[in-house]
Amino acid sequence: METGLQPDQPRDLIASCRRVALPLLAAVVVMLTVVIIPPAPDDLGVNGDISSGAVLYFAHQHGLQFGTDLVYLYGPLGYLIYFYFSPDAAGARLVVDAALSFAVAAGLCLVAWRLRFMWRCLLLGLFLFLASNVESRTDLLIDTGLLCWGLLCFVESGRRLAVAVAAFVALAAFGSLAKTLVLLIAGLSVLLLASDLVARGHRRLGAGMVGGFGAAIVLGWLAAGQELRHLGLCLAHSLAVVQGYGQSLGWEGLPQGTWCGLLVALMAMVTVIIRASSAFEAQDKHRTWRRMLLLAWLSALLFLTWKHGLARGDRYHVVYFFGFVPVLAVSLELLRPASRAARYWARGLGAACCVLSVVTVQSLFFPPGWGSLQQVCGAFAYHARCLLNPADYCQRMGDVIEAKRREAQLPRLHDVIGSASVDVFGQHQIYALLNGLNYRPRPVFQSYVACNARLMRLNEAFYLSGAAPEYVMFNLGPIDRKFPPLEDAMVLRHLLINYEPAGNEGEFLLLKSKSAHAPRLKMLGQGTVRPGEKIDLRSYGRADLWLEIDLKPTLLGLLRQVLYQPATVRLAAWREGDKGLLVRRRAPAAMLQAGFVASPLLLSNEDLLCYYTGNSPPRPSAYSVELLPGNGRFWQEAVQFRVCEIGQGKAP
Repeated sequence: METGLQPDQPRDLIASCRRVALPLLAAVVVMLTVVIIPPAPDDLGVNGDISSGAVLYFAHQHGLQFGTDLVYLYGPLGYLIYFYFSPDAAGARLVVDAALSFAVAAGLCLVAWRLRFMWRCLLLGLFLFLASNVESRTDLLIDTGLLCWGLLCFVESGRRLAVAVAAFVALAAFGSLAKTLVLLIAGLSVLLLASDLVARGHRRLGAGMVGGFGAAIVLGWLAAGQELRHLGLCLAHSLAVVQGYGQSLGWEGLPQGTWCGLLVALMAMVTVIIRASSAFEAQDKHRTWRRMLLLAWLSALLFLTWKHGLARGDRYHVVYFFGFVPVLAVSLELLRPASRAARYWARGLGAACCVLSVVTVQSLFFPPGWGSLQQVCGAFAYHARCLLNPADYCQRMGDVIEAKRREAQLPRLHDVIGSASVDVFGQHQIYALLNGLNYRPRPVFQSYVACNARLMRLNEAFYLSGAAPEYVMFNLGPIDRKFPPLEDAMVLRHLLINYEPAGNEGEFLLLKSKSAHAPRLKMLGQGTVRPGEKIDLRSYGRADLWLEIDLKPTLLGLLRQVLYQPATVRLAAWREGDKGLLVRRRAPAAMLQAGFVASPLLLSNEDLLCYYTGNSPPRPSAYSVELLPGNGRFWQEAVQFRVCEIGQGKAP
């Protein structure tokens, strides 16, 4: 009986199955090692990220609208990638985490299987080692997925090209709806990759990629319970958050990490240039145009990764950058230069990126000795156990959540607030949620995120509207050792005018609404000083003062801000005469420009309570803007200031 198979067909069929089965099997192993299994929250009173995740879950449960009700770095699907466990979305999180990790792992393995065996092992080994030890694994996974599926869009053909395009669009759309920073690189990538498809003659596929991305964003937005009319406003406000983040939330990391990061970024950029400038076959008549598109895409991906990783140089962000660059360097072996010299240079620089990245994170951030290698096996075992027995995982996490709920109880404040609406000033909104209060968040719900004038005005407008909360749980606890009155300064000014104390417990001072007057700012004086010179306030007596300070960057300073982070600025408050310094803290220029309550000097909850009770806290006689040694070239010498008296205007 004839089977219809030629003698070589069974062998070809087996080989074809192996080509598909082996990458998929490897993808499962990679997925189980690097999948994001969110832990339970730890210290509620220290880690503001715990509150961020809790509010994102709260927003999903209560149908809050992003762009109007909430303005943040994350979008309506942010609760599905945030890095802390919530019992309200445990099942959905496990499914999404597994699907996201497998999609990224599949793209990585498909790239790896196009490489020679040595490079394949190096790519998978580096990714497993680095991703298992990186805390910011979600960012690393999404960027790795965009890189790998994007490279496949450049090199694949036929059905595999269509699969790569579909996978890229799905990952890009999901990431964009979850996090604003992903939208920047995803949107740009879609345009560049679609242009490459058009250059190759795949016009329908290119148009479908752009249209599919837009449609996926809209459908995902609607599926998340958002109104379509808010989408544009959400994008505009989210970009303002990203801008404020870059202007005001920079943090200097370890010098060794910063300099190693700069060196790695430069070597990676040269590698990208070599690989992109010699990519594609000589007979490709559009190769020059395609090389330019490839170079633009890889350069943008590398730059945004650098900016996100090193602008805020703490462990969480820096390790993410050093985790991504080795994956980029080895994946580019997919683009083999025809020139032997170019190939050697690209491989040499890529190898140097890998070695320096691994040495840096191992010496500065990862567990010492064999601990980081053991983390790979430990992560695989733990993740497999959680996914195979999700009920046990949820039970263990739920027990921790309940323990934290008991720890967070504020019975006195709960009795006073009752069913009335309440907002939380500061970073620890989770206390309102764990106490079952009627939480009503302002749009930029954490004070440290309200870091420029535009975002502060959004919050002030909320407090001047009918949606303003009856109570505020107040905690004046800025991050990054900043000058306390700078964070959410316009809301702080509003609280001085329109709220009064109603109790205190734990770290919170409870404030109750008594009026809803807009502030009336009466100009008292303005002028220009140089950095280090004092802005004299003595002539204004004991008036409540609002001070706006305009410190502009030089061209060099602006370039530094775009490529890295703004140079550090500090604000000093002085006592009268020779009595000396009151306080000196960090003060980002964008927050100084927005303005702050300069007198009375509010550094803690106790200072605000003293103000309300008539025991006025210190009133500085002068302020000065101070630069670190060597940073004068980044800022203009003329510092303009404007002093106003704070008074009550008319009620809206």
